[in-house]
This record gives sequence, C-alpha cells and structure tokens, in this order.
Amino acid sequence: MTRWFCSVALVGLCAAPGAAFAAQPGSALAAETENADAEAGSDGRTIVVSATRTPITIDDAPVTISSKSDEEIADELATDIKDLVRFEPGVSVRRQPARFGAALGSTGRAGNEDFTIRGIGGNRVLIQVDGVRVPMGFSFGAQSVGRGDSVDIGLVKSVEILRGPASALYGSDGLAGAVSFTLSDPEDILKGKAVAGLVRSQYASADDEFAHTAILAGRSGEISALVSYSRRDFNELDNRGTNDVLGANRTTPNPQDGHSNAATARIVWDPAGGHKVRLTGEYLDNALVTDLLSGRSATIDNLVARDTGKRWRVAGDWIWEGEGTLEMARVSAYWQSAKDRQFTQEDRTPLADRTRLNTFDNRVYGLAAEGRAAFATGPLQHKLVFGADASWTRQQGVRGGTVPPAGEVFPSSAFPVTDYVLTGLFLGDEISVGPLTLFPALRFDHYKLTPQADPLLPPNFATTGQSGERVSPKMGAVLKLTEEVRLFANYAQGFRAPEPSQVNQFFENLGQGYTSRPNADLGPERSESIEGGIRFVSEAVSLSATAFSARYKDFISQEVVGGGFTPANPAIFQFINLDRVKVEGAEARMDLRGTNGITGQLAISYARGDVIDPAAGTRVPLATVDPLKLVAGIGWRDKAGRFGGQIIATHSARKSDERSTGVCTPSCFRPGAFTILDATAFVNLGPVTLRGGVFNLTNAKYAWWSDVRGLASTTTIADAFTQPGRNGSVSLTYRF
Repeated sequence: MTRWFCSVALVGLCAAPGAAFAAQPGSALAAETENADAEAGSDGRTIVVSATRTPITIDDAPVTISSKSDEEIADELATDIKDLVRFEPGVSVRRQPARFGAALGSTGRAGNEDFTIRGIGGNRVLIQVDGVRVPMGFSFGAQSVGRGDSVDIGLVKSVEILRGPASALYGSDGLAGAVSFTLSDPEDILKGKAVAGLVRSQYASADDEFAHTAILAGRSGEISALVSYSRRDFNELDNRGTNDVLGANRTTPNPQDGHSNAATARIVWDPAGGHKVRLTGEYLDNALVTDLLSGRSATIDNLVARDTGKRWRVAGDWIWEGEGTLEMARVSAYWQSAKDRQFTQEDRTPLADRTRLNTFDNRVYGLAAEGRAAFATGPLQHKLVFGADASWTRQQGVRGGTVPPAGEVFPSSAFPVTDYVLTGLFLGDEISVGPLTLFPALRFDHYKLTPQADPLLPPNFATTGQSGERVSPKMGAVLKLTEEVRLFANYAQGFRAPEPSQVNQFFENLGQGYTSRPNADLGPERSESIEGGIRFVSEAVSLSATAFSARYKDFISQEVVGGGFTPANPAIFQFINLDRVKVEGAEARMDLRGTNGITGQLAISYARGDVIDPAAGTRVPLATVDPLKLVAGIGWRDKAGRFGGQIIATHSARKSDERSTGVCTPSCFRPGAFTILDATAFVNLGPVTLRGGVFNLTNAKYAWWSDVRGLASTTTIADAFTQPGRNGSVSLTYRF
C-alpha cells in the first residue's frame, strides 16, 4: 500500500519551497537571510568559496557551482543526500533497493552510495566536511561501503557542489568535481545573542522516518560554543512493487529497521586582533537491520543483515583575518576515524548455516595551512591564495565469518593494511584588469602507498608499494560585458591516485580456478575538462547556460589479464589502467524573482558519454551518465517571510536505446520517461516555523536511471527499483 502523510489541515501548507541552489530573497525566516553573511554578500548574491578557495559571488565564478544553505535544505524537507540534489539537474545519488546476499551480490548494500556529477561518481568525486576529506567508499564481493551516510545534512550550515575537475585546488579525488559541506560556528546560530538555538522535528512518510535535531549556542566574552545533535529512526524506503512474496520474485521492499545519531561540538575563542581559534568534535553512527525476504529460497530459510558505521573527527584550527596585503591565514590539524561493519547471517537447508562479517576501517591524521593576499602589480589587481596540506591514512579491510567457500580461509584480507600518504602544494590567483578576471591555479601533489606485513595474507603474496607525483593546472576567465552580462570559461585537469585495495587486492580460489594479483604499475586516473558559458544577472532574473567537454584517461578497471580458469592455470584478475572516457553536455538555469513575491525557476541538463578502448578502437556508452533532466517550478513568498510555497515539476527522459547498447546483456532495462510534481510550503509564526510537503503528487510510477543502470531488459523485478508513490513530510522548528 502506498504510504503517505499529509493531514487535511496541512494540505494548504504542503507545497515545496525553493529548490534553486542559488540564494533566493525571502526565506522562511527573513531575518535569517538578512544576516546570512557566510552565504550572501551585502547585495544578497550568494557567496561561495570552493570554486576558487576565496570568497566570490556565485555569478562571478569561472566554473559551474551550486550552493545551498541550511534554511534551503530545511525548506525542501530533505532528509539525506539524495533529497539534497532532488531538484538539481546534472547531479544524482544512486540508491538501489536492498537485494543483496550473504556471499554473492551487493545490490543496495551501500545505501545512498555517492554523488555522481556530470556522469562520473564514486570515489572520483571529492567529498569534504570543513575541508576534511570523507574516507573513500569501498566495494569487494558482497561488501559495498558508500559515503552517503557520512554526513547528517540536518547539522550542516551550507553545501557547495563544484562541477568539473577540482584537483588544482584540492588534489586527489577531485577527478570529476567536489562536494563541500560546512558546519556552523556558534555565531551562525547566535547572531548577536548571548544564548540561542533551535529544536526541529520532522516526519517523512517515504520511509517512516522520524528525525529530531537540537542545536544550542552560547557566548561569554571572547569564548563561544555550540553543541548539536540529530537522531533519525527509519524503515525501508517505499516503492510501487506489489509482488509481496518470499524469494527472488519479490518486488515489495525488504523490511528494514534503521537509526542514526550525529553530534557536533565546537568551541571558538575570539581574542582581539582578528584571531580566531576553534576546536571541533564530530561524531556520526548508523545502524541498519535488513530482513532479506527476497533472498529466501528452497535452500535458504532465513537471511538477515546487520550493518553499522561510525565516524569520529577532532579538529583544531587557527584563523587570522586582517587588513593589508595579507588578508587571511589559517592553520589546521585533524584526526578522523571511520569504521564500517557489514554482518550477514544465512540459515540454509541442507547445507550448514553460514555468516559473513566484512569490515572496512580508515584512520586519518591531517595538517593544512593556507593564506590569502591582495596586492597590485601595475594595472593588475591580484587576490592570491596559497597553501599546503598533508594527510596520513591507515586503511584496512577484513573478511570473516563461518563456513568459508572451498579453498578459502577466514579471516582474510581483501588487501594488506596500507599506509596512504597524500601531500600537496597549491597556488591560485584572481587577476583583475578592467572587465576581465583570470583565475589561474596550479597544484603539485605527491602520493605514497606503503603496504604493511599482514598475517591474514598468504606468506607467498607479494605486496608492492607505490608512489607518484602529479601537477594539476587550472585556468578560468570571466569577462564582464555589462553589469548584467558575463561570459565565463574554465580549463582544468584532475587526477585520482590508485586506492590501496586496487594496487594490492588479494583474492584466491584455486578450486574455482581464479585469483587476483597486485599491480605495482597501476597509475592514477586523469581528467581534462573545458567549459564555457554566459550568465545574465539582474534583480528580477538570473540566467546561465553552460556547455562542457571532459576527457578522462587511464580509468582503473579490474580485468582478466591471463590464465584459463582451471586449478592448474587459474585466471588472473588485476586492476589496470584501461579505458578512456569522454563526456560532453550542456546545462542551463533560470531563476525569476518578482517584486510581488512570485518566484520561478527552470533548469535543464543533458550529457552523453562513451567508454573508449583505444587498443580495440571500440566505444560503449557510459552507463553512469543520466538522461536529460528538466526541473521547473513556480512559487510565491510573502515579502515579510511569513509564509510561502512552491510547486516543482521534475521531468526525466528515457535513456535511449543507442545510449545503453552494450552496457547490459542482452540489453538494458530502460525505465520510461516521467514527470513528477512536488509541492512544499512554510508558515513562519514568530519563533516557530512549520513546513510541509507532498511529493509525487500524481502518484506516478517511476524509477531513476541511476538506480537501475546495469539491470537487464529481461528482468522480472523492475518494480522493486521504483520510487515511492505519493508521500508527505512535515517539520516543526522552534528557534530561541
């Protein structure tokens, strides 16, 4: 049965607030917008940092970047990163239904896996919180660890999504783009008060989620502090499947019971002279129990999974801001630990019952320093940013359980314990001369992988270390034709160092005739991107259009490089640099802001990509590129910020047969084109803000290509991959 929630009394409030990533005048709390100095300048235009590592208005950035504040996230009633990009063409998050097994298959195990930007995703997109990398995802056999649960969006102050290579500023992992989350300082909550905070409760019917958030901040003299906490309890995500049976033909969701906790604490010392010292602690955990009814069969009596994840971070930084040539200096240090556990219990008849326990752990130390300077050389005005950073990671993965496959022994390692070092130096400039502004940047990176002796690996397994360097250039330009019209262009290179599990992955089952071997010569993946476009900005209209072309080289892929799949001559699997990828496309966006409070938006993205095998001269469509997506919305907001609402239509085209040929065998399942309607609204009653929304108003049956890619056209369980029918969400926020 379709689950949805929106009482009759709230129907008038169930309309969707601003989906545009660009800042809009008149938020749910007008005072919030007026004082949001970190997100908007004095003229109300959105300020971003990750585009150039210096504060710049989003209209003057040489790249395509999106920004969203905490109020916009709350207005859209987003509960996770998939909701976060719900109305953003060109960016998606893959989330498949939980249909994995104990030893075979990992469908849906990673939850919200990762961001995909312009067709490239996974660890090829950098995700950072307060400038600190979120540990990478990992996949091996039936184990799949995503990064979607590494951040609780209810506690972030803002998020920026940078499209295109980001290595010239941020180093490895910025192959296709970067997603940067920022947590709040106490003053962001206090806004001049001695004590302030908020309490928020939210319910979402799509997965029966109850979320509760509390934030408290206070100041005494030069010392201010903030503590925040978020708790989420949820069940399985609903879909439009109707075959509620046991076994592989099941299309209704497998029952799930999950919860998460997230907490942050920050102390800030603001002495005189522009100095600021901050100490930050961050903690997240999540737990999910899945009853895999779809995995039952004549020989499998029961299949249950219990997955947990934890991440800790402690960071300290010193920031100085002043006047003169040197405008800012910052030094920071941090420690981070992430632990993921995936346990599966399988009861079998007549075979012995078995369990699997797979772990993936990261422990990271890091240092960073940067500065900004402003000066002139003749007619040229410069804003220079420079700095260095380094991180030391110890990464480990262990496979355990009972009743291992024939030829294997538990516990074992998918790769040896590895120390992974990344260091970099960067330099960027903003050079202004008349109407032209140039944004050159250059970064030098060094990486080193040092595997340790691992008793869980066979004595004859020869591990290999690796190190390398990379220089990543970038050049952007913005030409201001008039006060309203700007032309912009950007060229950038990116790279991603090989992962420890790719250089030294180990697996061996000689009884079945296959093994995997390390590759000391595995090189980094590389990218090269160029984009250009035009922007028109006025008080009433913002319009932008962008075209881009990106080439990716030395994609890392696991391939059979030898052997014959026999015990005497086992097949050899190895990660090698194989494919090249080319992605081209265009994006456009328009935002309208009427003086009478009416708002509107229109956004569209289209891309096509190919995987190219230079040796064979063949091309295969890149499956991770989403089909055309169009978002259109219209709304109205009271000028005083007391109430407002918006209705948004989202259209996704059907993936063409031409763009999926060769991706699946015999061919790909291609969900039909669809258009869905979402509506949200808010009412601001002084310190209390009530928000509500109805999503998929027409109860359409649809599925995202990102969730079904790789599914064969012969599938009989396509309905298992559909999204929820009509569903609702409400939230209540109290500020004091």
